[in-house]
Amino acid sequence: MPSANAWLDFERPVAQVKALFFDVDLAVRGKIHRGIRLRWLPRAESGERRLRRYLRVLDKRVVEEVVIERGPDDTWVERFVEGPNAGTRFVGHFEEEAPVLTRVRLEAWVGPNGFAQGLGKLSPMGLEKAMKRVLGEYKLALQGYEPGHARGAVMTALSTATKWMPAMRALDETHRRQAVAVLLEVAWSIASVDEAPDEAERDAMRAMVAALWHTTIDAAVEERMVRAAVEGVKKHGTPARFVGLGQKLAAIGFAELGIEIAVLLAEVSHGLDASELDALRTLALAAGLPEDALTDAIHRIDLALSGGEPLSRMSTFV
Repeated sequence: MPSANAWLDFERPVAQVKALFFDVDLAVRGKIHRGIRLRWLPRAESGERRLRRYLRVLDKRVVEEVVIERGPDDTWVERFVEGPNAGTRFVGHFEEEAPVLTRVRLEAWVGPNGFAQGLGKLSPMGLEKAMKRVLGEYKLALQGYEPGHARGAVMTALSTATKWMPAMRALDETHRRQAVAVLLEVAWSIASVDEAPDEAERDAMRAMVAALWHTTIDAAVEERMVRAAVEGVKKHGTPARFVGLGQKLAAIGFAELGIEIAVLLAEVSHGLDASELDALRTLALAAGLPEDALTDAIHRIDLALSGGEPLSRMSTFV
């Protein structure tokens, strides 16, 4: 039997509510849980993707690792795998009450050490209240939610890139078009290292194009660029592909801008994988940038997407 239960009704179709709960990037970048910050950890060799969970209650801090995954019968499962709550899991069930009404039932299966929330173990009633608060946070996050969109501080992450725009505008039309083409090629390629770009990466790309060049990409043109990027990585292999792209960045004189754009696209969906980091290193080296420049870009963009230092902007709750 679960240690506690809670439920809440969402005035949306069940598919949209499920999309919200499984959109872990939203929880990471959007900071939807009060007092909690989540950050992606590198993917394990097994393919498992853990999150580091930072919790602050008053002046106490708890750091642990969790996995959010799809369970049997399309349930939402959050497993606590490292830290004081190891062994605990929350299981969410989605029940269609009406075409536009979904009830989410949340169960807590507590690990051997009980479930602590910074100030000590919670009683069954306290655990139920904590679960209701989590459901309420998801309901609040549902307002204006569109599945697949790269929510979070994407525009903030792009803010430093605008400093290169005067230099780009100073180019003649031919060279400006060449520079933009190379930058877009780099961005789509880094998003295609492991597989075709997902919707969050595409959404971030559209936001980037709008912010930097005040234009939009036609859907058909976007598909052609994505196919070309995927085929280029597949044909040449990641190392050779990104050596060539780094050399192109150096040739157009916008290596730093290219690296920032590439880091943003790599970070915006699920954080950096080892393969993406290797590609970024190859790209930076071929573009003539030192390792420190890449490290700095990764640090700044990661902080921007996650809203600042993981514990510096946390709300406090009791």
